[in-house]
Amino acid sequence: MTLPKKQVVLASGGTGGHIFPARALAEELTARGFTVTLITDMRGEKYDELFPGVTVLQVKSGSPSIGGFIGKVKAVGALILGFLQSRKILRRIKPLAVVGFGGYPSMPPAAAAASLGIPLVLHEQNAVLGRVNKLLAGYAKIVATSFDHTESPDNEIADKMIYTGNPVRRAILPLFDKGYKSPVSGGPINLLVLGGSQGATVLSEVVPEALSALSADLKSRIHVTQQCRAEDIEKVRAFYQENGIDANLACFFENVAQLLEECHLAITRSGASTLSELTVAGRPSLLVPYKHAMDDHQRKNGENAVARGAARLILQDDFTVEEVSRQLTYLLMHPDCLSVMANAATSIGEIHAAEKLADLVERFKPANSENQNNGKAAA
Repeated sequence: MTLPKKQVVLASGGTGGHIFPARALAEELTARGFTVTLITDMRGEKYDELFPGVTVLQVKSGSPSIGGFIGKVKAVGALILGFLQSRKILRRIKPLAVVGFGGYPSMPPAAAAASLGIPLVLHEQNAVLGRVNKLLAGYAKIVATSFDHTESPDNEIADKMIYTGNPVRRAILPLFDKGYKSPVSGGPINLLVLGGSQGATVLSEVVPEALSALSADLKSRIHVTQQCRAEDIEKVRAFYQENGIDANLACFFENVAQLLEECHLAITRSGASTLSELTVAGRPSLLVPYKHAMDDHQRKNGENAVARGAARLILQDDFTVEEVSRQLTYLLMHPDCLSVMANAATSIGEIHAAEKLADLVERFKPANSENQNNGKAAA
């Protein structure tokens, strides 16, 4: 008798911070022989290429956190409709577990799983539980965390927390063993400036001027690779050209692994996926938390890296040309400091996060499935 394939549903969507960990888990589960389905919101069409071998299904969703009263009512209505759609899908698929990655796109399928008695695993990417994960944590069997000190609203939820780390893209993993080489005296200095999945105008406004304020010797050695918003990129390009700074600009970079390998220092937001990739790659960073992030989670993420010696942090309100230029001057004039930060980053990098998260999913396999497989093999 042929056994049905092991079915797992992932609930994710929205920004890269939610999507990249889901993608990494999908790759790991697929390699283990699971059949994986991603349930996401109506933007799901763009995820087909990111999830090869995964069935991508779309349900309604919305965010009650934004918009006026009418917008909030519509969002709640969309979430209810998505919940009903998700229940129908889950009844048909009958997965052994549903893994939710936070954010409102994950809410309908995760809530549907809880209502149907399907084991629910939540993964929290940040140092504090997001609103959706906090709301659903009481119904979850396990809450997997990316930080070993993730804040919990109560002891019951804390008891469900298991540290796994935050899964990163497979292309980043080989960097863990390659080590870090600080810039040599008089040699080129590669800076990588990333603004998260949406870019960051504040980086485009401050970083170019801060680099232009460096000493002539330092400035001549700088090569900057910078992500910019579409509306900022030409202005930033013109500024770098006028000030004789070698720069490579784009709205999005496909080769992030290569750029991380080449960079001596990263200037970035402190979103969970960005920090996870920086630590796996073992790269020192200057962090600028997004000040409007929900529950100030980017600041809390960044403070973890700072406490471990892996990064420096400048709050967005303090992210001025003068402060950035001062910090860069010190760091670039002290490459030994960069090496210490790089080693600290590597010490907190988690390269087995996808495997650990997949191991948690494996807990929900039927107890007799392995025995049946063994018996079939023996026959």
